[in-house]
Amino acid sequence: MKGIVYEGPNTLTCRDVPDVAPRRGEVKIRVKACGICGSDVHGYLGITGRRTAPMIMGHEFAGEIEALGADVDGLRPGDRVSVYPVDFCGNCEMCKKGMVHLCLNKRAFGVLDVNGAFAEYICVPAKCCFSLSDKVSYSVGSLFEPLAVAYRSVEHAGELKGKTVLIVGAGTIGLLALACVKMKGAARIIQSDLSDHRLKVAREMGADVTVNPGSSGWKAEILAQTGGKGVDVAIEAVGAEPTVQQAMSALRFAGKAIWIGNNKPMVAVNMQEIVTRELSVQGSFLYGYEEFRTVVDLVNRGRIHVAPLISKEVSMEETPAYFEKLAKDPGNLIKVVMVDQE
Repeated sequence: MKGIVYEGPNTLTCRDVPDVAPRRGEVKIRVKACGICGSDVHGYLGITGRRTAPMIMGHEFAGEIEALGADVDGLRPGDRVSVYPVDFCGNCEMCKKGMVHLCLNKRAFGVLDVNGAFAEYICVPAKCCFSLSDKVSYSVGSLFEPLAVAYRSVEHAGELKGKTVLIVGAGTIGLLALACVKMKGAARIIQSDLSDHRLKVAREMGADVTVNPGSSGWKAEILAQTGGKGVDVAIEAVGAEPTVQQAMSALRFAGKAIWIGNNKPMVAVNMQEIVTRELSVQGSFLYGYEEFRTVVDLVNRGRIHVAPLISKEVSMEETPAYFEKLAKDPGNLIKVVMVDQE
């Protein structure tokens, strides 16, 4: 079979790789769509230590079941599935608490030395497969992994009906957070980003107001939209000092910030403002098995719409060049998805 092999920093090769066969409890999947995550791009550049060459990346994927291993029930060849990309043991302390995403023995597909889905086929545990509606494209099915990240963060905000929410950052996670916030019925959604193109996509996905913080009037616009009070909830989806400061300064008294961005390890914030205005900060990391199940159900039922953020579908042969482009000159690209074009 064909696969895209990470050979080392800045080197991806599309070549023949050994075929895979399902073991007991596993299914073999023909990969129909696999999204390029920002962490994959960082791995390609060799700056994270989270990709060990030679290996195949890819953890955002959906496909069609090709074959079953022994002792697999409830699935059959031809089923359309999206995949929870973590093989968890089910027996450790964290798994027994239901926190399988923190499994002490987990294997994450496409991370470290575990091969992922930038290939024709992949074998995964049957327990990781979730049914994909015929009405949902495989490319949208590949977005369930980052959508689960966004969904978890928005759940931390609690009830949003009647509230004004600011989302700082209109990349993949920020736009998926927008989709979740809209689904939860927020009264007004404000999206902020330096890219006018991304803000255009945010409006297509339902943002009521968009602001570009490159303009000196961004804070005045937020205050104008909130009667001078500030927003009830600010979701920070970048992870850099300026965007964290923007999110915090936009909050009303007793407002709540959700931090999803995971870029810089240290940022400066105004502690006195947090204390004297009684602001809350909640971090959000990854997602759980049940949260993944929930977003699959919501998309299958048409409750969440995320297709507009898919910028480009590319073939396997084109994918290495798009890694290079995303690393050096992404332009207006938001989410690029490798698709099976047969």
